[in-house]
Amino acid sequence: MGLQSKHQRHQLQAWGMKWKVNGVNEDVQAHRWVTPEGTLNEQYITSRKRLYKGMNGKYVERFTVHTGESYIFKPLTNPAQYGREQWMSRHVLSVLPPIYPALIAASDREINAEQSWIIYEDLGELVHDSREETLLAAAAHMAEWHTLSVADWAELPRVGQKPPIRDMLDDLLGQKESTADLLSKLEITLSPSDWHNIAVLIHKAEEELPRVLCHGDLHPGNMADVNGRLVIIDWEHAHLNTALWDVYHLVDLSHPLFPRTVTPELRERIIDVYLDGLERHSVQVERVSFKKWYRAYAIVFSLWMLRLIDGDLRSADCVWPEEQLRNQWHETAMTLKQCMKQC
Repeated sequence: MGLQSKHQRHQLQAWGMKWKVNGVNEDVQAHRWVTPEGTLNEQYITSRKRLYKGMNGKYVERFTVHTGESYIFKPLTNPAQYGREQWMSRHVLSVLPPIYPALIAASDREINAEQSWIIYEDLGELVHDSREETLLAAAAHMAEWHTLSVADWAELPRVGQKPPIRDMLDDLLGQKESTADLLSKLEITLSPSDWHNIAVLIHKAEEELPRVLCHGDLHPGNMADVNGRLVIIDWEHAHLNTALWDVYHLVDLSHPLFPRTVTPELRERIIDVYLDGLERHSVQVERVSFKKWYRAYAIVFSLWMLRLIDGDLRSADCVWPEEQLRNQWHETAMTLKQCMKQC
């Protein structure tokens, strides 16, 4: 069975329809693959391979069952997002193009959060990259999910895994000495007038732009190529926010494991493709204003990220290697300098 038909079969299940495997509902089969403690059940699987470790130490794994089918097992890795991915799969992703793995089964909501899990279809090997075509394709798809109506999605939170942009701004302004020290290290000067202009743009964007569905954590590790097809994974941080949150994560958010280089020209192209996508869905945004808002947003977010990375570098308990953190710091500093130069 081909990838597309397999995905369609699994998507029907996400809509509440059950398919049978050897006469048994696939959902029932899937619950046999996991123990009551929320771990893979060796009795019903033939092989397993660890893919990556979540922030709480639990592993996402690829496993194979006796029929030869392989799946992706994801134990709960972020307790604060308990149930978010199941909700997204059933209520939102089913109306989008198949750029995400379909939900096969999930633990019952009644069990302890620490024992909860999700099983996804296995799309194959994911190749994470930050090629221009990948970023542009992601920008076009982002425009599509940003134009979905959110009127009936009261379940989604209004805050992601990081503080809102206004809180980041207030934090930077409230700790003027440490912010000034950071800017001095970067050989950057921001006058009171500069800060005022940045704050005005941030507040204007927050007032003018509508709240849309945001993926919430669209860094390069959550985008992948599968046989020439874009796949976007890990919607556990989905929430309602302005489009700038997702755009910053797509274009400029740094990650210690997935370094990349974004030039001013590439940043401009990605944003233009995104705005073109909005227009194709009959959403008009004044481009000059949006780009000004984005640059102010990127300045504040990048400064806040630099302080966060500095804290990780000083922490003895940080999970990231120092060299990767320093590369992330320099990448974020480059974003900051480029966006300030364009202001």
